[in-house]
Amino acid sequence: MNDDTIADSRRMLELMEATRRKTVRQLTRRYALLFVVWAVAWAVGFFALWITSGVGALDILPPAAGWVIFIMALAVAVVWSTVVGIRAANDGISGRSQLQGALYGNAWTVSMIAAWLLILGLQRNGLPDDLAQLLYPAIYVFLVGVLYLAGGALWRAVPMFVLGVILIVVAVVATFIGTPTHYLVYATVGPAAMLVVAALMLWGPRRVRESA
Repeated sequence: MNDDTIADSRRMLELMEATRRKTVRQLTRRYALLFVVWAVAWAVGFFALWITSGVGALDILPPAAGWVIFIMALAVAVVWSTVVGIRAANDGISGRSQLQGALYGNAWTVSMIAAWLLILGLQRNGLPDDLAQLLYPAIYVFLVGVLYLAGGALWRAVPMFVLGVILIVVAVVATFIGTPTHYLVYATVGPAAMLVVAALMLWGPRRVRESA
């Protein structure tokens, strides 16, 4: 192998590494922003449920309005997540990684629909409304935590794994606290954890940013 061939190989490797780092930076910024969007959606949605659940002076809207705001906030976050997923698929992610991402995304859809149907089935079989108010967010947040655990293990993303642990703990603690204060717990602790993870992805140590 002559010197020109070696130089060409080095330039090719440098180009490939530069392309990989650029892709990682783009995806990191995109997913960090996604965490911010979901943090805002949780904060707005769960706070709306809290202030419409009979908490004294803050009880200025009917309960139905709280659920409308909650659903709208989550719908915006879901649409944003879908757009991010589509863009990621068009940014050079293919093969095994693309399949992992697709299966992981479908796992979220299946889990959330199944959780909703599970609670609906329990309500039809006599689950009291006050318990339903505890179970709906608890199961939802618990599943989100489990899915983050799985995602963190799948992609060796420590911040995502830690976030999953935090959300599972939040779901358990909020359920023990009870209604309506549990909505306030979800509106504060969960979003705060998401914002911390987003900050680590953007400004944390390089190894943390690339693993996130």
